[in-house]
Amino acid sequence: MNGDHTACGPPESRTKLENHDRVDDIRIWVGDLTFNGAESLTQPFKFTCAADIHGRSLVGNGSDEKPFLVGLSTKAMVLRLTIPPESFILHIDATYKVNRLEYLVVVVGVSDRLRGFHVVALFVVPQDVEEICEAALRALSRLFTCITGQQLVVRFTMGDADKAQYIIAHVVLRCT
Repeated sequence: MNGDHTACGPPESRTKLENHDRVDDIRIWVGDLTFNGAESLTQPFKFTCAADIHGRSLVGNGSDEKPFLVGLSTKAMVLRLTIPPESFILHIDATYKVNRLEYLVVVVGVSDRLRGFHVVALFVVPQDVEEICEAALRALSRLFTCITGQQLVVRFTMGDADKAQYIIAHVVLRCT
């Protein structure tokens, strides 16, 4: 075999296993770059809504009981939330079908008074359900507290046409 799969089709793992054989690799990859507080301002890290007894992020397996959720950010991006709450709008938006596995990418960012948009975090999630959006915002809120030592305060939010994201933001983040 010459490594060219165009003549003979894709490798068997793609047709039979649907790439589910990579869950262990993803867990290791996420665990290796998990937020630990020692990162520089611009060093990217991953975070989740739960951790094991060793502090490594738990990513879940994609089931309803253990949903897959991974957040990506940097300290500098999270610190954008330290500006006065009345001077920004928190945006929560899910993008659909941006990859072949159809995982959603939830973008959390802020817009300032000059109408500039600044990404705070990206989440990769399997589906757009209230519980997963809630877990993502709780994870971001905990991360903000770990980095700043303060509670996250949000005054204004904007979400998709789906009111669930708006309601969850107000419940989880206690918007004023």
